[in-house]
Formats: sequence, C-alpha cells, structure tokens
Amino acid sequence: MHRQSARDAKYEYVSDQARFAELCEAWSELPAIGLDTEFIRTRTFYAKVGLLQLAAESGCFLVDPLSISDWAPFRRLQSETQVIIHAAGEDIGLLHRLLGSAPANLFDTQLAAAFLGAGFSLSYRDLVSRFCDAELRKSETRSNWLQRPLSSSQLQYAADDVRFLLELRNKLDADLRRKNAQDWFAEDCRRLRDGAEQDENPRSWLSSYLQIKDHNSLDDRSLYLLQQLCHWREREIRSRDLPRNWLVEDKDLSELARYLGKFASISSDRIRKAPWVNPKFIKRFASSLAEFLTQQPSDSPAPRRNARFAPLDHTQRGMLKKCREAVGKEAKRIEVSPELLCRKKQLQQIVHSHSLTGSIDWPPEMRGWRQDVLAPVLNRLMPVANP
Repeated sequence: MHRQSARDAKYEYVSDQARFAELCEAWSELPAIGLDTEFIRTRTFYAKVGLLQLAAESGCFLVDPLSISDWAPFRRLQSETQVIIHAAGEDIGLLHRLLGSAPANLFDTQLAAAFLGAGFSLSYRDLVSRFCDAELRKSETRSNWLQRPLSSSQLQYAADDVRFLLELRNKLDADLRRKNAQDWFAEDCRRLRDGAEQDENPRSWLSSYLQIKDHNSLDDRSLYLLQQLCHWREREIRSRDLPRNWLVEDKDLSELARYLGKFASISSDRIRKAPWVNPKFIKRFASSLAEFLTQQPSDSPAPRRNARFAPLDHTQRGMLKKCREAVGKEAKRIEVSPELLCRKKQLQQIVHSHSLTGSIDWPPEMRGWRQDVLAPVLNRLMPVANP
C-alpha cells in the first residue's frame, strides 16, 4: 500500500496582528481547530513559546508569538471552538500562561487513542501512521524555536505537526462514539484542562511536598515545615522563572525541615546553622525563609503522608499483585489501555489505604469513571471492614 507523505503540506506564516485577528474570527465559525506549540524550556520554569501551529479546514497556519501583542482574539476563539491537541499537558499549561485560560473544549488525540486501546502514550507520528496511513519526519524536534528567521525545514516540520489533527479527530471521535466512550473521554479532557489551571493556584502549592519521596520519614513537625518550604519554593520558582531544582534541590528542603523540626521557634540565625544543606542556598535565602515560615497563616491544611511512597509489606505486595491482575482483566474487558484505567502507583495508594483503614481511599485522579468501573472489582478483593 502506498503511504502518503507530509512533505507537501502547505502553510501560511502569520506575523501580522491584523491578519491574526482576522483568522481567529474566521476560525471561530469552525467546529474545531488543530493546535500545537513549539517552545524551549532549558533554563526557566515557564516554557518560552516560539511558535503556535494551527490547522483549519483551509490549511495550516504558523503564528509567530514574538510578533503578536494582543491575544484577545485567540482567547475568545479557544473559549468557543473545540481545540485538538496531541498529548495536551504541556501545551495547555503554556496556553494558560500565555492567555490566562485553557481551551474550554479540548480533544486530546493521544488520550483518545488510549481509550480505544491503541496504546497509552502513542506518539503523534505513530498515530498518524496508524490512522492516516502517512509518514512524518521528526528532524527538528530539538530546534531553537526562538531564533529568527525560522528555517524552511523548521516551518515544514511545524506544519506537519498539525496537518493531520482534524483528520485524526474525526476518525478517533467516530470510534469513541461507536464504543460509547465519549463521556469518559470528555471527563479526562476536562481533568487535563482543569489541571493546568490548578497548577497556578497558590493553594495547590501546599501539596507539592507530596512529590518528595522521603517525606514519609519525617516526624509531624518536620513534615509541616517541609510542606511550607515546598510552598515557598513553588512561589519563588515562578517569580524568578527558574527550574525547580536550580533554586534548591529536594534533599536540601528535606534536610532543612528535619533540622528545624527539632526547635519550637525559627529564626534566620537558626536556619544559617542547618547542617547538610547547600550553604550557598542557606546564605542567600535564610532571611526570606525565616520570614515566610514565621508568617504562614494558621488555615494551612494539615500535611498528610503519601501512600504512593510508603513501602508495602509482604501481604500488601500480594494484594497489589492481585489488584493489578484484576485491573488488567477489566481494561481488556472495556478495551482500554491498562495504564489509562489505573497506574501502579495509584493501586499502591489504594492497597495501602485499605490496609490502614479497612476501606478504599480513592486518589483524586481515580474518581469519576475509573472509580465507577473498578469499585465493584476492587471491593471484592478488598471488602470494607466492619461496614
């Protein structure tokens, strides 16, 4: 069978504000547009957007964000028209930063493929090969997208990356409807969109300490301090636009929390005496840390321990194995990728919570259709104690 090539993809390069607004107005009449972004994030916390690629029925459009100052037309567009993105996580985070909002109606083609059992993290290139019978090149993956002018090969690569999104959406959406899985898919797309908004909510930063693996080894006082230190770091990396570990590494925050937990009060002098912590970090931020830790509001939620990182004993490991087998069977029954239904780390949390309380504490990302599907299965394996 002859496979088509994307080499002849046509595109318009858009660097004029008036033309951009005109196109956004025209696109708002469409049921959907395809979108991708090219960006660089090597020395910053936030990605630096170098190009926006859009696919409409009339062709591909490459928008130069360095030449656009008014994003209001595009903000209105993404609130009215379905936006098709492949593996949307980073892109919607970038859009939220650029526009102050994420697409109201998102269609993630990678996620759709997982709901159809095609693979949990299928690449755009593989998805196009499988569903559109076309081959794409990936020659410009690590290009400098902030350079100007962009090369012809960069522009062609960028156009190729959205050329098939409309076709993919039509085929995947039809398959989702035949499978009657469109509601589950829409729920996960909303979760992706809401996640981008939640990431910039300062209240959510109070949970960032849960990503530090050794937090479970701290006593309650030190765990509270780690929660506050990680909150401080989330604030600082955004205001300074620095990668998280460039400001301070996880291990330094853990050691500082462990040390300060021994004392009833905190001061900059005490922080400066902390052993096993990067001295350059301490010297630079001791005063800022002391001020932050002594002025935290009393309504901060009490820290908890993440069962994801809690070691399982022999009995719990046996139950985890049974649960993974049950999840695999259920995923096969409903014809979705097993990782989409439940990841190992989520099952570990479920098993650990049941062993402690006699009931299942469903992780937030498991609530909704996943809990509906798995609750009958896991409740048989792990019945509620003393109902």
